[in-house]
This record gives sequence, C-alpha cells and structure tokens, in this order.
Amino acid sequence: MKIVSLSSEPRVDLLHPSSAAAPYALCFVHGGGWRSGSPAAWHAQMRHAAAKGVVSASLGYRTGERLADLMADVSSGYRRFLAHLDASGLGDLPVVLIGSSAGAHLATLLNLTGPWDSSRAPAGCVALNGPGTLKPWPDMDQDIAAAIAHLDPSLSGSPEDHVRAGAAPFLFVVVGKERFFPHEHVYALAEKLRAAGNRARVVLLPDAEHGFFYRTDTESSQAAQAEIDAFILSVSPGTMST
Repeated sequence: MKIVSLSSEPRVDLLHPSSAAAPYALCFVHGGGWRSGSPAAWHAQMRHAAAKGVVSASLGYRTGERLADLMADVSSGYRRFLAHLDASGLGDLPVVLIGSSAGAHLATLLNLTGPWDSSRAPAGCVALNGPGTLKPWPDMDQDIAAAIAHLDPSLSGSPEDHVRAGAAPFLFVVVGKERFFPHEHVYALAEKLRAAGNRARVVLLPDAEHGFFYRTDTESSQAAQAEIDAFILSVSPGTMST
C-alpha cells in the first residue's frame, strides 16, 4: 500500500487503503524534540493500520520554529485530512489523534485549544511518552530545556494551562524507561482534565522506552496497541477492535 503526499506545506502523508472498512480514522503527529523528525516516522504504524482498513494521515510541521508555527501547521494538516475524508465520502468517521513525545504535546494542544465545531473535533487523543508540562522541573534534560526555551519562551503552550471542559477523551501512555518527561506531570495533567469533567486515563508500560511506538513488532508496541484499540472502541461506539 502506497503512502502519498496529501499536502507539501505543511507536509501531510496519507494512506487510504482500497478497502477502507474501519469505522474510524487515525491522525498521527511525530516527535523529535520539536526540532527534528518527520511524518515518515509513523509510516510503519500507518501500514499496520491500513491492513485493517484504517485511513490515516501523518502530519508534518516546521521543526525548529516557534510553537505558533508548529500549531498552525498541525491544525492545517488536520483540517486537510478532514477535507480528504469529506471528499472521499468518509466525513462521518471519528478521527483519533496519536502523538509521540513532542508530537504528543502538539496533539494534546490541538485537542484542547479548539474551538471546534462539534462535528469536526477529534474523537479522542492518544499521547505517548509526552510532556505533562513545559514548565521547568529539577534535573530537566538540557536539550529539552533548550528546545522548549526556543519553542515557547513564555511557556504559553504548557498543556495544563489549556485544560477546559468538553475536550475529547485522552489516553496517556507513559513508559518505564522514560528519559525526558517525568511521569508525575502526566498524572497531574490527567487529574486536572478529570477535575474539569473530561475523560483521561494514564497507562504505564514498565518495559517500554521513549519513542517505542513507531515500531509495530515489539511486545511494548503490541501492549500499547491493545490499550489504544480499547480506547478507540470507547470513544467511537460500535467500533470493532483492531
């Protein structure tokens, strides 16, 4: 199955299987410390999903630029994907966001910051090994600190400051071998989301490493896939597990 370019600026990679039978679509956002990375990071997962009839896109953004630029690109890419679904007669499909690391942060903000027409909002957001905050913490990785200082000097994009009622449900996945983002911040973000009336769950995979879910063939990625399948089922009533 061939992955094609839906858009070049911003880059949006699309995989639309000929038998698009799944009752939902996936929209991926890559990581890379906000400074690097590519939509191609998600190609293995896109092919894995396509084998089960899932239409998916992987969103690019201007790595190394300011947060406003990254969010403009991610938002634009998401809406282009929605337009493709509309043009394909699949506009009613619920779309689930999946982001890893910095991509988890961007996907989280995309879910939280709207405003959304209720028919076009994401159905849910899966945030894998991402930050629960951008605000400094003890023993912060120096490269992460420098990346955030350039990305968002005012820290206006720290996700806990954008919690609102009515956000789509969240599944946060944290890993036992995390190198960059403390778990306690993710748990605190989930608790704040729940206090605002939202659904938010945190799953710990003890043996997984940061960035593990770009692969499909490891025990950790398969364990995460089972959690994600259950989450998709819960946010898209009638959806069969994949």
